Amino acid sequence: MIKIIKPGTITELRCYKCGCLFSYEKEDIEIKKANTSDPLSTQYKYITCPQCKNEITLEATR
Repeated sequence: MIKIIKPGTITELRCYKCGCLFSYEKEDIEIKKANTSDPLSTQYKYITCPQCKNEITLEATR
C-alpha cells in the first residue's frame, strides 16, 4: 500500500533576470522588511535565485 509521508510542497519558479528554472520548498523562503521610515513597515517574502543570486519577491505583507 502506498502512503503519503509528506504532502508535495515543491514549487517551481523561473528567475526573470537570468531565466534559471528552479524548485524551492517552504523552508527556502526568506522574509525581509522593506526599507521605509514607516514604523509599520511592509515585510516581503522572497527566494534567492541559486544561479544569479537575485531576490525574487513572492508576496508582500503589512
